[in-house]
Amino acid sequence: MQQQIITLELAPGEKLNDLELAEQFGVSRTPVREALKKLEEEGLVVSKPGARTNVTALDVMQARETFPIVATLHGLASRLAMAHITQAMVVKLRAVNAEFRTAVERGDALEAMRCDDTFHHVFLEASQNQQLIDTLNRLTPLIRRLEYAQFRQHGHDSLADHEAILAACDQRDPEAIVRATEQNWNGLGRHLIAALEEETTCDPS
Repeated sequence: MQQQIITLELAPGEKLNDLELAEQFGVSRTPVREALKKLEEEGLVVSKPGARTNVTALDVMQARETFPIVATLHGLASRLAMAHITQAMVVKLRAVNAEFRTAVERGDALEAMRCDDTFHHVFLEASQNQQLIDTLNRLTPLIRRLEYAQFRQHGHDSLADHEAILAACDQRDPEAIVRATEQNWNGLGRHLIAALEEETTCDPS
């Protein structure tokens, strides 16, 4: 269900019924309820006693609070990773970034985000910090949904940032890679938050 929420197959505000979901996925209601509880902990759904569970709305304040944290943590991951990045990892990064470019150019949002996740996960793994990885795994779905919603407008924004990150890898420059990584996430955040604010202004309902 997390993927369906991120890709907006389950739309913001949509009501979720555990029985219907159980029938859809061919399971009992127990695992569905457990999944919904986990999604609520992640901030992707909200439930009230005596009422159905709903997918949470796209929230400007939540995005404002989340993007700087994600940017800083990815910057920290890239700094820690520099001690462990190998040439083979850099080759993988370039290959993944080429796939990312192709996906962006053909407008494939799902594939582009998969490639982007793979690109940044190389640094997360190389950071060798499981607490950092777990924290980002919890926060990232909150912003990926917004990114998916605005992909057509901002799908090209990360390409130049990725090239700057790769250049910093080649130079073995920790400060440059932190700057480029934080710019990647903060820049994306500014664009997406502005787009969400504009939509909210145009549709105050």
